[in-house]
Amino acid sequence: MTIEGRVFTETWRDPAATPAERVRDLLSRMTLREKIAQLYGVWVGVDAARGEVVPHQHEHAPVPDWDTLIGAGLGQLTRVYGTVPVAPADGARAVAALQDQIVAAGRFGIPAMVHEECLTGILAWQATVYPSPLCWGATFDPELVERMAAQVGSAMRGLGVHQAQDTINAWLSMAPAKAGAQ
Repeated sequence: MTIEGRVFTETWRDPAATPAERVRDLLSRMTLREKIAQLYGVWVGVDAARGEVVPHQHEHAPVPDWDTLIGAGLGQLTRVYGTVPVAPADGARAVAALQDQIVAAGRFGIPAMVHEECLTGILAWQATVYPSPLCWGATFDPELVERMAAQVGSAMRGLGVHQAQDTINAWLSMAPAKAGAQ
C-alpha cells in the first residue's frame, strides 16, 4: 500500500489497513516477551530516598534497570505527574523523553500509554481541581459535566497523558452490569 508516497511493507504500519488486519499482523510478529511487555506498567519518578509511594510495591519482584525494562517495549507509564510535584512543561518534556527512549528500545517503536489519576481533574501540580463526582450529580447538569470532562481531557492530551483513572471508571470497569453500564 502507498499513502502520500510511502510504501508500507508491514500491514501493521499501514494506516489504510483495517484495525483488525493491523493488530493481527503486529501480534504475529511479536514474541511472547514483547506481548507481555505491552501489559506491563511502571510507576515512574518513585524515589526510594523519600519513601514509598505505594507500600510493598517492590517486594514481590525487583525492579530491573530502565534499559532492561524497556528492551521489549513497555505498555504503560504510571503517575508521571502525580508522584512528585513537577511543573507541567517539565513533566511534558520528561514524558516526551521517556517515550523517545521506549520507542527507540523496542523493535516495533510502540510508545507507552501514560496514565494519571483524574477523579477531580488531572491529579498534577498546578492543574485545575474540579468538584468530586458526587457534586457532578448534584448539579443535574450533564452538559456542565461534559464540558468539565472535555477540559480535563484537553489538559491531559496537552501533557501527553492518554488514560485517566478515577474511582468511578475503575468501579465501572470491574462491575459494569452492577453500575448499569451495558
